[in-house]
Amino acid sequence: MAIARCENCGKPTHNVKPPPSSNKPYLPAGYPNGEIICGRPACENPAMIWLKPDEEQQYETGRRIFEIHTQTAKVNVQ
Repeated sequence: MAIARCENCGKPTHNVKPPPSSNKPYLPAGYPNGEIICGRPACENPAMIWLKPDEEQQYETGRRIFEIHTQTAKVNVQ
């Protein structure tokens, strides 16, 4: 499942199995003014999306909607 982290927090590396395959994040729709917030507990910055290896392959074939794993992102509610 995809993981959301801001530019400052960067690529998730701890307790992530399998780890994201890419060294580059993907930008959610509306970034940086979207509503996906970094999943690090103390961070409230807009998040970029890190995909797992299988998700990255799906992205390359046109998929654009991915699930976010529990406690890996926060949502800004209007």
